[in-house]
Amino acid sequence: MKDILLKKTLSLAQWMGSQIHLRTMRDAFIMLIPFLVLSGMMILINNVVINPGGILSGIVADTTLSSWQTVGNKVVNGTMNILGMLIGLVFSYNLARNRQFANPLMAALVAVSCLFVLMPVLNAFTPEGATAEVMIKSAAPYALLGTSGTFVALVCGGLATELFIRISKNKRLQIRIEGNVPPAVIQSFNTLFAVMITVLLFAFVSYLMVVVVGVELHELINMVIQKPLLGLATSLPAYILIDVINNFVFSLGINPGGITGAILEAPMLVAMQQNMDAWAAGREIPNIIVRPFSDLYGRMGGTGITLCLIIAVFIRSKRKELRSFSRTVMPTTLFNINEPVIFGFPIIFNPILMIPFTFIPSILYIIAYYATAWGWVSKIVVFVPWSVPPLISGYLASGGDYRNVILQFILLVLGVLLYMPFLMLYEKVLNAQDNSAH
Repeated sequence: MKDILLKKTLSLAQWMGSQIHLRTMRDAFIMLIPFLVLSGMMILINNVVINPGGILSGIVADTTLSSWQTVGNKVVNGTMNILGMLIGLVFSYNLARNRQFANPLMAALVAVSCLFVLMPVLNAFTPEGATAEVMIKSAAPYALLGTSGTFVALVCGGLATELFIRISKNKRLQIRIEGNVPPAVIQSFNTLFAVMITVLLFAFVSYLMVVVVGVELHELINMVIQKPLLGLATSLPAYILIDVINNFVFSLGINPGGITGAILEAPMLVAMQQNMDAWAAGREIPNIIVRPFSDLYGRMGGTGITLCLIIAVFIRSKRKELRSFSRTVMPTTLFNINEPVIFGFPIIFNPILMIPFTFIPSILYIIAYYATAWGWVSKIVVFVPWSVPPLISGYLASGGDYRNVILQFILLVLGVLLYMPFLMLYEKVLNAQDNSAH
């Protein structure tokens, strides 16, 4: 039975890991992490350090602090606020390259062009200081270019790229140029009709959607795909179920990132930007579960919160090999890199340690969720990388709230206590094996 389950799980993981669109989507999000980190740090600095009323208040004039915030605002405009467009661009480029297409850059440019084609001609804006919206023609709002437009960018990028590649391969639609002509000119003319047909087709479909259905394609994709996925990904029951599956799969030696990572990354980023935007604007923070939630509260030390296991070894273990191993892996575990623990302790196929590894994070998530919902700690408002050590990550992600650090510490202590009986049982098994060997 165990072999059948492992075979089925491994088969699913291999399929999802090799599926070209999911693999490309995962790689696109990974490539854009530096932009997310930069925007998160700028928002943190703007709201904690140089905000009038912040750390430098009383030292530097408020007018000067407000002026300095312009730098951070510009960085956010060039990172988080256009993240959807960047994802569409990178996704299209990597997809074309994975398809072995000769000119992936042209495919990416076509995808960005189609993304703007799908945008409404008229958009509502509220001028600064005004209360009523005004309709402005041919102006693209950041709401459609940022993470709120992530799903539109992915759908548009995927469809536009696949269509463009297929049309480009039709030799009857290629313009052949003879003579000593630069390669760039040849490639440009070879794809001329493919570019025209792809962009015009997207424009025509977008127009038909408005005329026939009465809704923009952006709005339709958000209603049909983005909102349901966002609601699912940020609900506690679904979040815990997915985490339990992830942890169990990892305890079988299969990295779950290829299974659920690409699917959940987009809604988590949308929820993260909603929080960052609300914090920057001084509004109520909408979401408890966002992208760094798992790293802060259930993955300290990595998946399965294995930092607690290592600490438990230092406190109670009497076996020299476990203590020596724990000293070796402690530096990497502090930065949430725990493959050495999973494969070296080992946790994989260890029927005793697989149980806490799979379920302890869910207990901690429930505590962290309700501690946040009841207002005991702050919601996450800054994107921090998964590799930031515990306690530091809680302070940064909360915008400088020490209560989140205390919560992380409490969860670490609780995690150690929950791991302890399983560690003791595992040591008894090892001792029994040693005695039987002698």
